[in-house]
Amino acid sequence: MARDARHVRVQRQGKERDCYICQVCGSRERLEGHHIVDYHFGGGADKNNIITLCHECHRKVHRGEIILWVF
Repeated sequence: MARDARHVRVQRQGKERDCYICQVCGSRERLEGHHIVDYHFGGGADKNNIITLCHECHRKVHRGEIILWVF
C-alpha cells in the first residue's frame, strides 16, 4: 500500500525524534517507523504514534514476539 506524503513525513519525524536508533535493541540499521496504535485501528499519522524500530524488531513486533507498552 502506497503511503501519502504526510505519512512519509511523519515517519521521518518519528525517526528524527528517536535519533535514528531502534527503540528496542539500539540498532541503527534498516530502520522503519511503526505505528504504536495500528493505522488500521485509528492510529493517526502523527509522530507521537510512531516508534523507530529496526527491520528485525519490527518483524518481531508484528509476530507478537515483542510487546510494546505505551506509557
